[in-house]
Amino acid sequence: MAETLLILGFIILLLAIHDFFYTTLSASGGGFISENVAILSDRIIQFGASTFGRKAYDYHGLFVNLMILFVWLLLIWLGLFMVYSSNPEAITNSSGRAAYNWERLYFTGYTLSTLGMGNFKPTSPFFELVTSCFSFFGFIFFTSSMTYFLSVSSAVVKKRTLAKSIYNLGKNPKAIAKKILALDSSYSYQQIHDLQEKVDQHSVNHQAYPVVHFYSRSEGKDCFSINITRLDEALSILFYSDKGQNLQEELELLRSSISNFLQNLDKNFSRSLPKVEGAHSSEDLPLGLTARNSQELVERRRTLESLLKSEGFSWRQVVEQNQIN
Repeated sequence: MAETLLILGFIILLLAIHDFFYTTLSASGGGFISENVAILSDRIIQFGASTFGRKAYDYHGLFVNLMILFVWLLLIWLGLFMVYSSNPEAITNSSGRAAYNWERLYFTGYTLSTLGMGNFKPTSPFFELVTSCFSFFGFIFFTSSMTYFLSVSSAVVKKRTLAKSIYNLGKNPKAIAKKILALDSSYSYQQIHDLQEKVDQHSVNHQAYPVVHFYSRSEGKDCFSINITRLDEALSILFYSDKGQNLQEELELLRSSISNFLQNLDKNFSRSLPKVEGAHSSEDLPLGLTARNSQELVERRRTLESLLKSEGFSWRQVVEQNQIN
């Protein structure tokens, strides 16, 4: 029993610590634990939004972030408690009495929080070393968590800035396309280049800090999904319109940036995105496209519609007509 608790405790600790450092320091995505906690938390928020309305989306990313932090802390606390519990005499109070279970749980907590109360102490070199290591780890855990959350906050601000920049161009794809065409050519190039940089930056942040994906807003004008979909649809309009030929090179760069983002979505967030049944008919496609590349656009729209549904939107809220008059 003692060996089982010791081994199981260290396994839980190793899994939680690996997931923590991989998620916060690797900038390569989330670990297995944090990814699954995020998906579960997302489903809770989706249920809340369907029950209480869109206001629940204002707490979306915050709830997911706090749940991941809570699970990390819970697993590390549990694992270390099991290690201490492998030997009933491992922890004693100031008078030498062996600690009870709840007292070992208390000792584990203040060891991780680096409080150093001193009313309980380890009794052997092994447990003294374990206590020292996890006191040091507790400091790293909380400082790294705060640094990670600051990075996430910065990425969320940039995500919302991108959404707002697109919204300011127009409230539907047709309006965005017209606005780009109406601008002076040099300013159009600058505007498209600026959007490309923001999309690329968001794509990198989205992959480095996956929890950014779950930050949403109750108001559509501030939501990333509906605005990036409008922009992509506007690009489809411009690509297959004679009026957009002068901007083809710049539009292709922006389109490529959005494509890279959508590929990242398909690769890393397919489990958290709602499934989309069926596909858009050719009647919904931009003029000049139905005879070529229609399947590519249908697949593109399927990914975008999944993103829309993740924030409680439908395709009809994006656009009703995609032609330039």
